[in-house]
Amino acid sequence: MIELLKSHKVIICVGSGGVGKTTLSASIALLAADSGLRTLVLTIDPAQRLAQSLGIRAHPGQIVQVPGVERLSALMIDARREFDEFVLGSVDSGIAKGLFKNRLYQQLVSNLNGNQEFTSLLRLLNAARSGDYDLVVLDTPPAQNAVDFLRASDRLYALFQDSVIGWFANRGGGDQGFIRRTLNRGTRMVTSALEALTGSVFIVELKDFFDHLSHLQSKVGDVSRAVGEVLHSPDTGFLLVTGYDSSKLREALEFQQDLKAEDLHLSGVILNRWFPEWAQGESDWPARWEKDPDFLRLKSFHAEFTQYFQHRREGFERFEQQLAKQLPVMKLMEFQQSVQGLEDLRRITELLREKWGDARA
Repeated sequence: MIELLKSHKVIICVGSGGVGKTTLSASIALLAADSGLRTLVLTIDPAQRLAQSLGIRAHPGQIVQVPGVERLSALMIDARREFDEFVLGSVDSGIAKGLFKNRLYQQLVSNLNGNQEFTSLLRLLNAARSGDYDLVVLDTPPAQNAVDFLRASDRLYALFQDSVIGWFANRGGGDQGFIRRTLNRGTRMVTSALEALTGSVFIVELKDFFDHLSHLQSKVGDVSRAVGEVLHSPDTGFLLVTGYDSSKLREALEFQQDLKAEDLHLSGVILNRWFPEWAQGESDWPARWEKDPDFLRLKSFHAEFTQYFQHRREGFERFEQQLAKQLPVMKLMEFQQSVQGLEDLRRITELLREKWGDARA
């Protein structure tokens, strides 16, 4: 694992929601820092699990040094704040103020499809370009479809295309330019319906919103292209984190294909919580226990439990056979207690350090 981290500038942990990406991202970053790399870990984490695990106070949007860990910094991304700062750094202050006052912007910027992913990629881009870090670890935002992350900047860029902005933006000067472009019957029907539902103020706000967005068009295009370069760089590696149940394994296989289709480099797979820590006890016991009725009930349960997990192992073996050849696959047990601090993270880093070399390669 250390060799993997030292051979990359960026590690992106991907996978569907609920598989433990945030905890593993923190553990990987901690391992990198302990190995002498100046490391930054980035996350959008509404539950603030990263802050709790690293023992830091949550300061969204601010890079924070992790107490007691030299060379490790963390940043909890605030998507709204990041996008506001992106706007401020991209356009004239007057245009930025106009956008910030627009009610559509206020409503949409926090809920815009792909905004969380876009701001994560923007922060990743800035950190990778800064030269301040040997390694940047990104915990990707929770998503129903993990591949949405990969196409986030392209989706947002599509909003800024002439075919979309040009429909609303007032590039002809004055209100007449907007009216002239909206004289066709279909548009009149749409705007009339919107006015009936929302009032004419909505149409004015809509026009102003796209007028101001048009000034961001080239900047978003630049970011989209630069992000693409980072994602496709040989210095960037993807770690796919998945769970043990069949639906998670199926999603992982689909995501592997998505990465391949995008020509992105998958460096390995981490199968998280594959078997409970407490279930890996001794199978040998004193003969006298066989006369104890309570023990016999426990023994029966153990046999059923073992059979259940044997079935799950068979499912994993089928999953492993469908993965790309020579791809490392590491299995991490489920701990008896939840991961809550640096000491718990260090348990995971030791497993990563020890067992990654035993993964199929």
